[in-house]
Amino acid sequence: MEEKVGVLSQRPVRRPSAVVISQRNWFLIRALAIATSCLCVLLIIALIVVVIIKTTPPYCSSSELVGKGPNLENPGLFNDLTPNEMEAVRDYMLGQDRLGLTPYEDATVNSSYIYMITLQSHLKDTMLKFQTGNHRRPRRAAKVVVYRGDQRPARVEEYLVGPLPQPSYARALWSPAYRRVPIPYTSRPVDTIERKQLKEFLNVITEELQSLFRESYGLSYHNCSRGEGCLIFRDFAPRGTESGQRMSWFWAYRDKDGSYLHPLGFAVQIDHKDPDPSMWVVTRVMYNGQLFYEIEDLAQRYAQGSLRKIVGMMDPVDAQFSSYKRRGHASFDTPLRGPRLVEPDGHRYSIDDQFVKYFGWSFNFHMRTTTGLQILDVYFQGEKIAYELSLQDITAFYTGYTPETSWLALYGVSWLLGASSYELVPGVDCPATASFRDAYHYVNTGKPLRYKNSVCVFEHSSSLPLRRHFSRDTDGKFNSYGGLVSSSLVVRTIISLWSSDYILDYIFHLDGAIELKISLTGYVHASYDLTGQRPYGNRLHDNVRGNLHQHLFHWKVDLDIEQTSNRYQTLDLSTESGSSFWYEGEVNKTQLKFEPVLKEDERDASAPYDFDQPRKHIIYNRKADNRFEAHRAYEIINEAKSKFLLENSAITNAASWARYQIAVTKYKDIEDASSSIYAQGDPYDPVLDFARFLEDNDTIVDTDLIFWLTSGLYHIPHAEDVPSSSSTATQCRVILRPYNFFNHCPSLAVSDALLVKRQADGRLDFDTFGISSEEPRCYQREKEMTGFSGTVDTLS
Repeated sequence: MEEKVGVLSQRPVRRPSAVVISQRNWFLIRALAIATSCLCVLLIIALIVVVIIKTTPPYCSSSELVGKGPNLENPGLFNDLTPNEMEAVRDYMLGQDRLGLTPYEDATVNSSYIYMITLQSHLKDTMLKFQTGNHRRPRRAAKVVVYRGDQRPARVEEYLVGPLPQPSYARALWSPAYRRVPIPYTSRPVDTIERKQLKEFLNVITEELQSLFRESYGLSYHNCSRGEGCLIFRDFAPRGTESGQRMSWFWAYRDKDGSYLHPLGFAVQIDHKDPDPSMWVVTRVMYNGQLFYEIEDLAQRYAQGSLRKIVGMMDPVDAQFSSYKRRGHASFDTPLRGPRLVEPDGHRYSIDDQFVKYFGWSFNFHMRTTTGLQILDVYFQGEKIAYELSLQDITAFYTGYTPETSWLALYGVSWLLGASSYELVPGVDCPATASFRDAYHYVNTGKPLRYKNSVCVFEHSSSLPLRRHFSRDTDGKFNSYGGLVSSSLVVRTIISLWSSDYILDYIFHLDGAIELKISLTGYVHASYDLTGQRPYGNRLHDNVRGNLHQHLFHWKVDLDIEQTSNRYQTLDLSTESGSSFWYEGEVNKTQLKFEPVLKEDERDASAPYDFDQPRKHIIYNRKADNRFEAHRAYEIINEAKSKFLLENSAITNAASWARYQIAVTKYKDIEDASSSIYAQGDPYDPVLDFARFLEDNDTIVDTDLIFWLTSGLYHIPHAEDVPSSSSTATQCRVILRPYNFFNHCPSLAVSDALLVKRQADGRLDFDTFGISSEEPRCYQREKEMTGFSGTVDTLS
């Protein structure tokens, strides 16, 4: 061990290196190495990004097609009123000393103030002359509804104000279609001013019922914060049992999600006919099926225990039965995203302001405050098809035992269909790739209102072929296939009225057909389950019953086949039996045949539909034929004809249109709508009665025709309507389709088709007419649902 140590100790000492690196240079070398490494990483990332970009389709550039929003400075003839126009009309009206109007913010029920400002529709004849260059451009004007609560007698007045955008006149407007002028004050819709004062009145009169609310329901109405055991009141109509009354029932509900499914069996009726709120009185009170005429009487008898009491406490967990919270059999769920709309080459439609173009279709849309979304000035492949397609009214007539249901008749136009069309949710209400548009209204306000994203437009594939055929030869071998996917353009809004939501679609098909569709969803308006209610509906929960009712929808269809001179005929189907010419002996056959029947006057054309007599409905031009010498025409198909069983009820007098599944009238400018905002206020003696449109019995041969169509459905609520009804089986459709209008199906012009033919050598030839069948070239940007706010914006 010692020797080894000695040897090692004698080794020569290593000489230091001749190259010495300073500390400064050493840091520079390290920094350079780190920078080089980072650069390499960035280059690798850039390479990956380039690969992704090269292999992933980009977002579609469609801003040129749908990026043109509303032209608020120079609106088109069919456009909604702009906020500036609304403010100009308001300021002009307030500046007219002779009218003595109070600004909306300072108004009370017994004031004179502006209730609503809407666009005054142009005369059709004037518009058509302007479009053909035979008339100057029509000036825009507004229709103003004024509540005159300080007049004696109080009344409603309408004014024509124009020209826009700088008004210089305000003329009293009396529609010749109105039966009652001046318009009774009791016929007016309840607005936010009156509703605010009614709520204050309710607060006072129910003060002494606090103990009843607590003991019966475990709820309170006064000094209650949302979500803390509150009771709420909802008012329903009509407001009385005869013309001239204004008595509203206010029904109590538990303040929960889907409160319509939480009726409490308590209601109070208020007579608020007098413009002076100090004169309002309670006329009836209902509690657990027992009727009282004074609040004090109910409170006293409740305290004495001399009536049937309600024990309506509800467990907070059980109270969630009406909510949209996820529950049920989770094992049936697939936690993956569902199919989404893909437009592989971008939008195939364009929107310029409120003007839309799509595969030969062109039209304008307009959001009318009263009747809602309209389609105007429709062309297809350069030819005029329709001047107006619009919903006129939505009604719901209920049946039951209590006043809540037995006297419930709702007229949607009085609750304003357009101003009840709120913001749509991308990805649910409409595809996330849809184009959204705002609407502007002036009603129940002192300033213009913006309804954000209340209209959407999108192209849709029904996943069905529009046409197709698979052909085999005589040997049974494949010969050819031809097909075209059924694509269409949808213009949609959703009307939220009372407890229901009505999905309104105008659908434009590639074969020249137009579809008008209503799909019903939303909550059931339920009633408290008293014994007398049981024959009228099904039980939906403890003390909750859904009552039978009928929904009805009225449409206005103004078709112009080449020009405004048209005819209406039915093709009546029947059978014939007889011996056959082609066979000897007694060979008989029964077969179908049809007979054209020309309708010459309005009464003949507007008889109630005979459900035992099948027929087709045709509008045609006698002077215009296709190449086969058949009159060019359109067929009108009402797929949801609903027999009206309540025509003898006085409560439905304002819906006289419901008696006719189809009615045809000669066009008149004064008959521009089949219902009015005053229908709900007095349905017994209505301001506007559609039946009067038929009284003059005009000839309808070779003239401008208007078709009025009624569709609807009966609804008996059932357990699966909880929490709300699904739209699967609640769709009502009207279809307008070409009938000898063309020489062949116009969809043949669409290149998005497929033709497969077997060649002589057995190979298959696939012809896609120049359209790529590869992966999408681009993806349409989706609108985030998190941008949804659900608010209505007040514009300054």
